[in-house]
Amino acid sequence: MTGIPKPGDGGLYLDDLVSTGKPSLGDLAVVSRLVRGFVKYVLDTRAAWHAGEAGVRYPLAIIEVEARQLGDIFLGRDARFDAQPWNTDRRLGMVLTVLLPDETKHYGDPGAALFMWLAAQTADAAEDIEQGGDEVDARGRLDRIVTDVTERLLGTKY
Repeated sequence: MTGIPKPGDGGLYLDDLVSTGKPSLGDLAVVSRLVRGFVKYVLDTRAAWHAGEAGVRYPLAIIEVEARQLGDIFLGRDARFDAQPWNTDRRLGMVLTVLLPDETKHYGDPGAALFMWLAAQTADAAEDIEQGGDEVDARGRLDRIVTDVTERLLGTKY
């Protein structure tokens, strides 16, 4: 016995060895694109609401739908993505529940809670800029938050 784990012995999972052909939640590019896409969605929805566009009467409800979809993706509930062992309610979900207890209680789901928290941070940054705050500082703050969320979703930061 070499001590190298083999599929089926509890050390490796077949998904670790064989590509499923789906976007992997262990891939930085995939996770970053999803997180940054959500931030853009929040900013676009907020701008549409401020412009009085039709269909954006209740922006928080619209954003919450997207937040719940992303929460489902990252907690391994969306078969379109290759979830990693980390992407479960009992692993990532518990970390998010500890980090965001009030939000998790309010939304009833740790994944949705994370993305609604991120939406609030995004809206705060936009509001800061609109009220004359330093745009470079606001963007830098938001970028650090996005990086932090991305690292937590990848399981590289707790």
